[in-house]
Amino acid sequence: MDKLRKMAVFARVVELGSFAAAAADQNVTPAMVGRHVADLEATLDQRLINRTTRSMEVTEAGQRYYHGCKAMLEQLDALEQEVADQQGSRPAGIIRLAAPEGLGSLLLDAVESFQAQYPEVLFDLVIDNAQTDFVSANVDLAVRLAISLEDSSLIVSKLSNTRLGLFAAPSYLTKNGTPAGVSDLGSHACLVFGGSRFGDSWPLVTQTGVQKLRQPWRLVMNQTHIYRDALVRGMGIGLLPEIMAADLVEAGFLSPVTLDARFPDVGVFAVYPNRAFQPRRVSLFLQHLRLKMKP
Repeated sequence: MDKLRKMAVFARVVELGSFAAAAADQNVTPAMVGRHVADLEATLDQRLINRTTRSMEVTEAGQRYYHGCKAMLEQLDALEQEVADQQGSRPAGIIRLAAPEGLGSLLLDAVESFQAQYPEVLFDLVIDNAQTDFVSANVDLAVRLAISLEDSSLIVSKLSNTRLGLFAAPSYLTKNGTPAGVSDLGSHACLVFGGSRFGDSWPLVTQTGVQKLRQPWRLVMNQTHIYRDALVRGMGIGLLPEIMAADLVEAGFLSPVTLDARFPDVGVFAVYPNRAFQPRRVSLFLQHLRLKMKP
């Protein structure tokens, strides 16, 4: 059996945490996965994974070997793609892309226009509001919204800026009036997005920095499409990045609410693993995203 194949299967066992999950991921039987790992252990004369009928634990040697395997496999994949590109072939292969649910439509626009240029590039989209685990999800690129974003183990590149702002349906404002300041919010139905990094608060810019503003929230939600729908229905006032509200404002479903205070700007970041080589299809899509999200 090919050693690179064994290494790839072993890497997925470590990343997914079980032989069965790796078998499903690699489209082989669990017995074949076990054979791959056993062959590597025999070659190395080292136990890589301690396993019982109910659990498995990667040994110290297994962790070292995994990191080496992962780096080698990524470099090989990127090298093959680079050589193919130099031969004049069009970029091809899969880009695994992760993003928060609120950016799903914007990313679909970018994917659609990119595939019009490069139809042989396929996409596997992971759309949710959780922080992506690049290792277990095997993700090439993630898009994140944050005031600031730092992670020493990842490459972070800013794509654009957007501002946080308050929005409400015209019907709500007609019925309840428009607040002029923060002090007026206490008499309004305030909705909060519970899936944000600020939890049960709104970030407010003050002279001493960003402070957390809390209200007796009328409704808390952790899905962006439900949150936007609640605002459109006139259920209250909510905080959204302008990039996620622009289409509803343009259609007349939401109106901006301007207060005597401001909320911080938010960065739109591209995040990807720190790799020695990056497949050309990924770097091309990253350039495409920058152009699509350019202010």
